[in-house]
Amino acid sequence: MEDTIDKANNKENNIRLLVKDILAKKELNNLNEGFVAEKLNEFLAKNKDIREKLGTSKYGQFRRSKEHELVIKKVRAELREIYGVFILSDYKKRYELLEAIRKSPSPENHNRILELHKSSKERLPYYGLVYKKIFDATGLPERIVDLACGLNPLSYPYLGCKPEYLACDLAEKDLEFIKEYFAIMRIRGSVKKVDLIKDNVSKIVKGIDIVFLFKTLDSLESVKWNISQELLKRLKAKSIVVSFATKSLGGKKAIKKERRAWFERLAKEQNYTFESFEIPGEIFYILTSSS
Repeated sequence: MEDTIDKANNKENNIRLLVKDILAKKELNNLNEGFVAEKLNEFLAKNKDIREKLGTSKYGQFRRSKEHELVIKKVRAELREIYGVFILSDYKKRYELLEAIRKSPSPENHNRILELHKSSKERLPYYGLVYKKIFDATGLPERIVDLACGLNPLSYPYLGCKPEYLACDLAEKDLEFIKEYFAIMRIRGSVKKVDLIKDNVSKIVKGIDIVFLFKTLDSLESVKWNISQELLKRLKAKSIVVSFATKSLGGKKAIKKERRAWFERLAKEQNYTFESFEIPGEIFYILTSSS
């Protein structure tokens, strides 16, 4: 019995240390340890030999093994796909820049923070146009839910209206930052930690005017195939705005529009009508339920 407890304690301690090693990558260190532990345990559940070695080894010994290298590589790859790939090198400056907004909530000070995240940086010159096109199709919203939001909530001044805003993402540290921004700007905003692969979003979006899902589905599909179909079934809002990159992450390779035929087919199967528009680097679909 004592031996079993010792092994369990050893495994728990090793997992805690392994999570810290995974999070040592700068682009991932805003993620919550509990969330990373979940992803790690999912990986270990599929890899029995590694799980047993982790449970029976001293961590220093495990850390020198090829299994440690494999775990770090695989788990980080998944986390990077759904989060880290969008974080730019100056991201740590966001609180310093938030203080500038506190003193002067100018467009320039907002833009400096929006430039810290890959998606919002690329979208930055076109935010006014993007929201005009969306709201011309949907009408001005009273309530918005922004799923996998990144720093997009800081584009609030570009909306051209003052809706209630729910920002949802994986990283609790990022959500704390957005919550502070809402307080500084006196926005009717709130935040919620949401894992789109695991959590049921039906209750979150119930009665909502518009759901934003910007540059997210490609990353989710790489982790869980057909997750887009599951999400569209659950996202019963008046309108859903989904966007996709039209260039590779490096920006040099164009992504053919034909690649989005699968999404257009899926939208029709789920009884959505849609219209689309493009800005450099991004295509937007405005979905409206026809059922």
